Amino acid sequence: MSGSYKGALFSASSYDADDDMFPLAYGLFSFENYEDWLWFLEKLKMVIGERDVIIISDRHQGIIRSVSEVFGSENHAHCYRHIKENFSSFLTKLNTKGRKIKENALQMLDSIAYARLDCDYEVAMDTLRTFNHDLEKWVEENNPQHWAISKFKKMRWDKMTSNLVESFNSWLRHERHHNICVFFIEHMDNSMKVSNGKAFLEVDLMERTCTCKAWQMSGIPCDHACAAIRRMGFDVSDYVNNWYKYDLQEKIYSRSMRTLVTHDMPMTEKMEPFVMPWVILVPFLILQPHSDLLEDLGNVESSLNSCKKKRFIVLVVISLGIIVRHVTTHC
Repeated sequence: MSGSYKGALFSASSYDADDDMFPLAYGLFSFENYEDWLWFLEKLKMVIGERDVIIISDRHQGIIRSVSEVFGSENHAHCYRHIKENFSSFLTKLNTKGRKIKENALQMLDSIAYARLDCDYEVAMDTLRTFNHDLEKWVEENNPQHWAISKFKKMRWDKMTSNLVESFNSWLRHERHHNICVFFIEHMDNSMKVSNGKAFLEVDLMERTCTCKAWQMSGIPCDHACAAIRRMGFDVSDYVNNWYKYDLQEKIYSRSMRTLVTHDMPMTEKMEPFVMPWVILVPFLILQPHSDLLEDLGNVESSLNSCKKKRFIVLVVISLGIIVRHVTTHC
């Protein structure tokens, strides 16, 4: 990473049935070392499970050591492109003269690497030994059992290089300049499917939406969104619309509010003086059958009919709610 916080990007990608790239995992670390690679590969092992996989990588010592501990050294294939680049550098150090000589040496190395039979491998090694004994010694010292096809005993699906990873790195060439937070936000898959027992609903944490539409309508995460948020280990309150939060409400009411000037209602000769209604509260009447409720309400009404007031309100409070009756009598 080349952003303000630097760091190293670790990634693991595989091939699908169409021979296309299938990213498995990626992580950001302070720098590339054995401890970080070991942690990353242990987590990758949890994703892969007990499947027998082949790891193809360069020959970074942290990778070699950690792959051996997590997946086993027999499952670690070294990238042949890096092997060939190192071999080419060694040729330069030997001061081999002539472009043709260097090309011939690289072709001999290809014959060694791509030989499928042990006999073909031995023939290619004899040819290289005859050409230059130091080059043959270099091959033997650089663990051909990890990159030569005939010597690698595991199935590697004819994959000789880690070019897939280089394609992944090229895909992220612009994101390399981001800091860690922005990088993860841009590449995190925030869409999750949540089952309500009848169907699957899609929750998008980034867009704050759910296909049930409840989250969009209220600004408060619905049940499906809450399940997705908790599954990701986040706090549900962080996804509630700011309008519901105390800080914003405090800002809304931070200034004093002017009250409206009240005026007396105008009076006319034809209008009768307004009489404040009587409010009678009968708390918690226990009325079991429905007929008893009607009978008791009738008794209350008949007793109030004897009053000379023009209008009043009867409130009967029962355990199931509040019944409001407006009764008007005439003298």
